[in-house]
Amino acid sequence: MMDGQGDVNRTSSLGWIYVVVSDTRSPGPRQPVPSWLPGSAIAVYGSLLIVVGVLLNATVLGSSLVAGKKSTISAVRRLLTANTAAIQLGAAFFVVPPGVVTEAVGGWTFGGHACRAWLLGQVLVIAGMMWSIVGLDVDCVVRLAAPRRAYAVLSERRPRTVALVIIASSWVVAGLATLPIGLAVGTRQAGADSDSAPVLEDVCAVSLSRSNVIAQSLAAFHVPGALGLSGSAAIMATKTFKTIEVDCRGRGNWSGSMAVAAVGAASVLLWLAFFVLYTLLPFCGDALCIDPATWTLFAWVGHSTVVVAPAAWFIDPAVRSDVRQLGRAVRRLFRRCFGRGFPSNATSSASDGVGNVDESSCLMSVTKYQIQRPSKQEQQSHTDSPSVCKSSV
Repeated sequence: MMDGQGDVNRTSSLGWIYVVVSDTRSPGPRQPVPSWLPGSAIAVYGSLLIVVGVLLNATVLGSSLVAGKKSTISAVRRLLTANTAAIQLGAAFFVVPPGVVTEAVGGWTFGGHACRAWLLGQVLVIAGMMWSIVGLDVDCVVRLAAPRRAYAVLSERRPRTVALVIIASSWVVAGLATLPIGLAVGTRQAGADSDSAPVLEDVCAVSLSRSNVIAQSLAAFHVPGALGLSGSAAIMATKTFKTIEVDCRGRGNWSGSMAVAAVGAASVLLWLAFFVLYTLLPFCGDALCIDPATWTLFAWVGHSTVVVAPAAWFIDPAVRSDVRQLGRAVRRLFRRCFGRGFPSNATSSASDGVGNVDESSCLMSVTKYQIQRPSKQEQQSHTDSPSVCKSSV
């Protein structure tokens, strides 16, 4: 992997470390390069990403799975949406928190095994998200361009099969994209902290050859990112032509297609700057040509997709309707599990109203009538017998 200390930066990508970029040219314990970006601010920002990202992605995931036939969104798209939400939920749970802790304490403290899993997990999550966006775009474009062709008919008849094929295909390609870093983190040497080791565990960075960096960047981001941006543009163009064809005044339902295009474009654009630096880094030679703070900043901009991507789904009113349906289902479940033995506000107020009825004045509250409807015999008796109530009414 590396011939010596002087060649560290020549053949190393400096890995996926975006927290503390260390001076790998110095022997012994590596010292962090001074950064103008405060770690405490990044830790606070990352903590907010975790909280908001978990809430948004869990909401999108739950609404996509619970909506069922009541949803106006196609079953294939709901399942693909659930897949992207599950990926971002995994990132919010397992990828962002170690970065927050490392920013707060100023170094990697979780050990070598966790470092290798974290390095591999980042690539897998990003590649899985990018290729899942490609699947979403393909589904949306084909449905818009050919709503009565074979794919649209098959997706209506067997939506789960179609969605499973798309999701499985995206994960297979994402897994292949992680092979370069997977082989690197799987090679463990006796001196794991030495500069000749493939993984620098004390700073949690991985050393890759220039060809492996380029291959991984292309497979994990650049190729699916280009396809994702092209798909977003194709969705908007196809929707524009279809809308003009149906209605010359340009009116139409843009929300669903716009949400798919927005999710894809946002995910690609937020990670673009980081992957440009990642691809250029092996060409720096011995010099540390990329500012560590810039590297850190662009990486956290990329991780902002855990919030931006699920938020973009709410552009579609159908998604918001599914979320409201999920909220009603959660409330029903909560009442069923925890509401027994506790009268609701309506029931208690109704009982209070019934207790305060003045029978002498023949006044009957609306609440009492709704709770206990009088029988036909009682109605007949009240109708046949003279009463002071009639005159009072």
